[in-house]
Amino acid sequence: MKVEEIERLLAEFYEGNTTESQEEALRDYFRTTEVPEHLQKDKEIFLSLNQGADRDVEVPAGLGDKLSRLIDEKAEEEQRFFRPNKSRRNWHWIGSVAATILVIIGIGYGVENLGKDVCPPTPQDTFSDPEEAYQVLQATLIEVSTNLNQGIAQVKETQMDMKKVNQEVKKEMQR
Repeated sequence: MKVEEIERLLAEFYEGNTTESQEEALRDYFRTTEVPEHLQKDKEIFLSLNQGADRDVEVPAGLGDKLSRLIDEKAEEEQRFFRPNKSRRNWHWIGSVAATILVIIGIGYGVENLGKDVCPPTPQDTFSDPEEAYQVLQATLIEVSTNLNQGIAQVKETQMDMKKVNQEVKKEMQR
């Protein structure tokens, strides 16, 4: 048998896809033929796995009953492990009630305070003399106008600087 065929059969054997006749062919090859060095480990593994295949293994009496009992015990343990815990369920219920109470209190507090803030306070006159109010208004408008004009002047300066920078960039890109 060729080494390539043995390698293919070994790959199938390790995947569990060989038939009994293919396994017998591998067993015969490893027992009777000198094996290449790269297959020595496979030979050891294969022969050690198939050492007991020629003999009948005696099954102890009562092994089936013991296995059934162990399976039943493990199934019961699993049921106990996954069974819902009553104390945990009670805490969920208590937590739900507490959360509901907090939500109701929060809504009540919000509605109570919301009703107070709905009507804004009525405006009060800040000046009793209309002439004085006019002078304060005029001074305020002059200050706003001055600050606005300064801001516009700064924006114009910035625009001029940006135009200069853009022109220089265009010149550099054209070079």
